[in-house]
Amino acid sequence: MQAKYSSSRDMLDEDGDTTMSLYSQASTITRQLEPRQAEQRTPSSAWRPVALTLLTLCLVLLLGLAALGFVFFQFYQLSSTQQDSISEKEERLANLSQHLQSVQVRNRKLAETLQHVAEKLCRELYNKSGGHKCNPCPEKWRWHGDQCYQFYKDSKSWQGCEYFCTGENATMLKIDTQEVLEFAMPQSYSEFFYSYWIGLSRNSSGKAWLWMDGAPYSFELFEIIIDVSSLRSRDCVTILNGKAFSKDCRELRRCACQRMAARVEPENLHSSP
Repeated sequence: MQAKYSSSRDMLDEDGDTTMSLYSQASTITRQLEPRQAEQRTPSSAWRPVALTLLTLCLVLLLGLAALGFVFFQFYQLSSTQQDSISEKEERLANLSQHLQSVQVRNRKLAETLQHVAEKLCRELYNKSGGHKCNPCPEKWRWHGDQCYQFYKDSKSWQGCEYFCTGENATMLKIDTQEVLEFAMPQSYSEFFYSYWIGLSRNSSGKAWLWMDGAPYSFELFEIIIDVSSLRSRDCVTILNGKAFSKDCRELRRCACQRMAARVEPENLHSSP
């Protein structure tokens, strides 16, 4: 019996040892698995704050984009409104500018009409009274067309008359139209054959006749009579008794000058001569 009991206890001891051994192995395996599970859980727990931070940033960015979109929309509406206002103001300005130009054109036409009427009335007063305060020419000058004329009695050479007329803010007489011809030639009728130098000359015999401003002489308007009685050069022109003659430029003749007439002042029309 004792031997059987010993045998049973040995078996229990063996079983206990086996159980302890299995428990020890299980503990060892458990301890080995726990670090691995801890290692597997550690990255997950470490990424959570990062994920939350990224999510927060995304939300902030979304809110920022929404705010920017709202601001842009408001700015676009404001810009569109301002653009419409600017376009409207530009259109008004263009209309005002066009209206102003139209008014200026009308005013210019009215001024031209008024000036034309004033000149016409002044000319009637001038011709009727032999002189009037509205006369746009200097004293003792004769008004014809848009020019003022003076036939001086002082005798000078052709070049002397050129200098003299220049000193009077004028030029030597130029006969380049039929109207001027009909006005100037009657002024050349003078006692004792006092002829007048005009601004027509040539460089030498055989050269073209030219006016002082370089314009060519028109032989269809009047004829130049060559003075064959003189052997000297005859390169300057005088007018006498309605005719034109070529004379020596150094001879002493009277001076015929002309200048542009001034503007007729309407306020002078009611004044006495």
